[in-house]
Amino acid sequence: MLTRRSFLAALGAGLGGLAVEPLCAAPQGKRPNIVLFMVDDMGWQDTSVPFLYRGGKPVLTPLNRRYRTPNMERLAREGMLFTDAYACAVCSPTRCSLMSGMNAARHRVTDWTLGVDAPGRLKSNGEGLLPPLWSANGLQPEGTQAKGRCQPPWRTGADGKFYQPPFGSAAGAVAYDMKVPFTNAKAFPAFLREAGYHTIHCGKAHWGAGSCHYNERDSRLPSSPGADPRAFGFDENIAGSEIGGPANYRGDKKYGNGKGYAQFATPGLDVNGYYERNVFQTDALADMAARSLERHVKAKPNQPFYLYFAPYAIHAPLSDGVAWDASRSVSPDLAKDTKNPNPDDGLPWNKMERNYGTLIRGMDDALGTLMRKLEALGVADETLVIFMADNGGLSAHSRMKAANAPLQAGKGSCYEGGTREPMIVRWPGRVRPRSVCHEPVIIEDFYPTILEAAGVFRVSGLAETPAGVHADGPLRQVIDGESFLPVLLGKRRTVRANGAARPLLWHHPNFWYSATPRQYNFYSALRLGRWKLIYQHTDRTFELYDLAEDLSEAHNLASQQPERVRELRGIMGRLLRARGAQMPKVKTTGETVPYPDEVEG
Repeated sequence: MLTRRSFLAALGAGLGGLAVEPLCAAPQGKRPNIVLFMVDDMGWQDTSVPFLYRGGKPVLTPLNRRYRTPNMERLAREGMLFTDAYACAVCSPTRCSLMSGMNAARHRVTDWTLGVDAPGRLKSNGEGLLPPLWSANGLQPEGTQAKGRCQPPWRTGADGKFYQPPFGSAAGAVAYDMKVPFTNAKAFPAFLREAGYHTIHCGKAHWGAGSCHYNERDSRLPSSPGADPRAFGFDENIAGSEIGGPANYRGDKKYGNGKGYAQFATPGLDVNGYYERNVFQTDALADMAARSLERHVKAKPNQPFYLYFAPYAIHAPLSDGVAWDASRSVSPDLAKDTKNPNPDDGLPWNKMERNYGTLIRGMDDALGTLMRKLEALGVADETLVIFMADNGGLSAHSRMKAANAPLQAGKGSCYEGGTREPMIVRWPGRVRPRSVCHEPVIIEDFYPTILEAAGVFRVSGLAETPAGVHADGPLRQVIDGESFLPVLLGKRRTVRANGAARPLLWHHPNFWYSATPRQYNFYSALRLGRWKLIYQHTDRTFELYDLAEDLSEAHNLASQQPERVRELRGIMGRLLRARGAQMPKVKTTGETVPYPDEVEG
């Protein structure tokens, strides 16, 4: 078995091909089924499950009393709750780190993606800085070239219904030419499929850029291979494309497909009468995923499966008529709304708040649907279920001031409200029920953890892969994540065997939102143990927080502890260099913002 030292040495050598270390079969000699339930834009407190612990005991917050997520509660009773789980602050970077095992600083998808070569994604809207030439075309499957032909994931037939052409089909393929960067990687679902898993994608993908138009006429517009989840190793694709959020959640509005597929419309849900019955979008996705599981288990009961269930909820829109579905309330009148009553918790509870609560409840209902389906099929006890979210809850857009309390800020921000996520893992017979883990884990850790849990192999090296038109040469796919499987199985309390804290890195050399610039734009951040350092690219200043005493990041200790700041600046700088992190430039001078350990003072 490779040691960690030899594993890293193999990675650093830039092997000419993929090297893997076979593992023995999973426990009881049978590989587990795996369900990864990835919620969109869910804050750490958008649940009735308390993730805040003090003195070893859970602390209920006003938001925990506001929302009702009984299926998450059940999952926590039956599995392990992670109090310190992290993602990136924005959706595409998180999902690309999940799929590639790379930190965002390395894969360079540092902001959200959409259309091919979208010019707006490479520009800045303020603060005097310009983003670097980041991978705005997103993550692409291994071997993708800048030019070629690909089959868009969806088409609209003459009857107005969606269908998926056979994967790799030359019929209907369109030419694409990605003039701005993208990043190649071999995704872990491809490894699972090669090892004999049946792989199912359901819901939001948002990895690679696409055409945003899939009807017969507009599907001639350029797409990219990464717009189709099947290119990353999925046997099935349910409703996945390049979009990052839905046009609406209502079946009677055809989930945005009233005039054929358009930007932010959700394709592929024109089956099973969802339109006519006005089925809530999350319910429709859960129903389709459950049907897919049933078909597979009945046809091939001995073949393990991997289901990536990624509801578009609880992403905006949040207003009436698009988010609010009559099927989820006895009355649109707040005073008569018995399913989502005003919790009287001292926080605002207007229509938008109620709609947001409905999206949360619908998400939790979908979790319950899938858990019950696993039980009905007799496979619940041999299925590893992982619940995670892709970034913090929406805060900057005036949903409510205390959206992620006690955490500061929200989606898009380097503060805890933007990156700390609700995470729960259930694996009957393997993960101890009602257990709590305070060890920090981050989204790129999922790649090696899932492969190891599946008994497939441990990645020990990846070849250099072309990364589009990056001016500084090709990128290598290097797995920055570390397996937390020993923590799950109770073999140790820390990810690293020696018990040492490991540095977690966030890097966002981009402009995201203009309301509160210091919270949301142009930053790098590092957590090491209880300490967190934030490097503000705009004015090249630092903030230091003691998360053990100040989870709200209200007290900047940088001026009081200059030696600790200097130590963490050095670690951050070394990590950024090792991962080839890009830095923004000053608009007026073209000067590149220095790495944190290069700043004077």
